Formats: sequence, C-alpha cells, structure tokens
Amino acid sequence: MAKLLALAVFVAAFLAQVLAEEAVSVSKTRKDGGLSRYMLLINKEEQLATEHVWAGRDSATVLFDYKNGIIAYRVFDGRACYAAKMNRNTFPALDKLRETLDNEKNHKQSPPPPGKKYNVNPVPMKDQGKLGAPVQALCQGLPAYWAQEQIGEMFFIDAGACLRVDLLILDVSLCGHVGL
Repeated sequence: MAKLLALAVFVAAFLAQVLAEEAVSVSKTRKDGGLSRYMLLINKEEQLATEHVWAGRDSATVLFDYKNGIIAYRVFDGRACYAAKMNRNTFPALDKLRETLDNEKNHKQSPPPPGKKYNVNPVPMKDQGKLGAPVQALCQGLPAYWAQEQIGEMFFIDAGACLRVDLLILDVSLCGHVGL
C-alpha cells in the first residue's frame, strides 16, 4: 500500500509539473543539517501554487489557492490536512513566489522567509467542499482541520505540540491538534 501511495504522489507531482505554467526545483540544507528538495509549481491562470517538500519525516505538499484565499497543508507524517485562510496583507503575492525561488536557485541572498503560526481546531471539518476543488483534491481521504492564524503572541492558546513545515517562502507552525 505504501508503494502504491508513493507512486500516486510521484505521478501527481509529474502531472502537476506538466500542467503548470511555471515550475522551479531546488535543493537546500535545512536548519538541522539535512537536505530538502523543493518544487514549486505555479499556475497563474488558475491562481494556484503548489509547493512540494521532500524532507523525510517532514515531507509535505502545500497548496496556495489565491482564487479562494485558502492555504492547505498535507503533512505526510501526520496523515492529515490543515487548511487556513490566506492573509493577503502578509502573504507573498503569486508573482513574488517565482522571484523568491529564482533567488534561492541562483543562491542570491534573500531575507529569511516570514513565519506564520496557526492554532489548529481539534474537530475535523465536516464539509471540505466549501474550501474549493483544489483543496478537496489535496485533502481527499484524510481528516482536514481548520487552522486559525495567530496574530501576536497574546492571542495564542497553548493547546499542545507544534508541527513545523519549513517552506522556501514561509516557515509554518501548526499548533494544537496536529497528531504528533
């Protein structure tokens, strides 16, 4: 079953790259010294970007749905999906994603990615349909949890462990019910 899932993920990543308007792939040393491989696929017509992170236990696929204003994180080790509203005031614009990746690929010095912290609701969503078809496809077959972006430290409710998702464009912490 695990081999079938791995094959399905590989085929999906390949097809997504073929259908994307732009695709950039880079490798980068993580903070813990390990090597991660990143692939960013951008489809401007659909206003979607997908970042695949291959980092062992910390592997993930993240969908940035600019049309619906939703970010979805499919974390492979946790066997769950997390969705959050995209804060357009603090989130990089779709055009900036390619620029960030080009800088990384060309080893140009750029500021560290911004950090975002989310509080995860412990109750799975009953209807993933309202998140839009791209998020539904990403989260199919998994429980999906709504995550609320934490604005400032004073609003954070310490409800458990945090799961880190290190992306090229964003450092994310999903805190609370994260199935660690």
